[in-house]
Amino acid sequence: MCRKPKGIKGEAMMVRRSVILLVVLVILTGCKGGSGKISSRDEVEMVRIPMISGYTEVDDPIYQDFYMDVTEVTVGQFKKFLKSSGYKPEKPIDWAELFKFSPTDKHPMIRVSWHHATAYAKWAGKRLPTEAEWEFAARGGLVNKTFPWGDDESIAREYANFYGTGGKDQWDGTTARVGSFLPNGYGLYDMSGNVWEWCQDWYDEGKEYRVCRGGSWSNSMLSQRVAYRVNDVPTAANYYVGFRCVLESK
Repeated sequence: MCRKPKGIKGEAMMVRRSVILLVVLVILTGCKGGSGKISSRDEVEMVRIPMISGYTEVDDPIYQDFYMDVTEVTVGQFKKFLKSSGYKPEKPIDWAELFKFSPTDKHPMIRVSWHHATAYAKWAGKRLPTEAEWEFAARGGLVNKTFPWGDDESIAREYANFYGTGGKDQWDGTTARVGSFLPNGYGLYDMSGNVWEWCQDWYDEGKEYRVCRGGSWSNSMLSQRVAYRVNDVPTAANYYVGFRCVLESK
């Protein structure tokens, strides 16, 4: 028979047990989207995404979790990669042109080809997201919504840097510092706007173009929709395209 603790010692014991229980709950719930943050080799904070990859015979979901960079890879992080890895782009990066649109180390890396992004991801021990992973993460746990924050276009500039200004969006003709806007439900920033993001996938069966997702600072609201997709050749390095990486969950 359990006896109820009495006095100060008894209260202290109950507090201790409560703390232990809380720790256990935190560990057990670490698989929820937006939790389980880690930091990778390139010092980009990552968050765990609980993606459904299929279903069992009795219709229970099968989760293939992965980690995704909380923000787009920055100019500063890409510089670190170049210095640490010795990687030499096939065509030198025009830094003067790049700084016109991403002026500091805290802005997203742009003028980066799919090959540059893939090399960076490999150096960091990660990879580019598949298109399915990118879209699942961009939705932030929402279902059948137009944008990463929902359907309300009136609050778009609280979440995204796109053509024009207003609200949190004070950048006209340039990228914004990463993380300048509100995050989606998984704690991911700039999944809409700022820069298009390279994905692993080929866009076409002829394997000529790679997929880009997310819209950019130079596009209208139409391009900020979660399902909107465009393509570019893997060698292209434009001022409105960047990337972020993912890491397999272990």
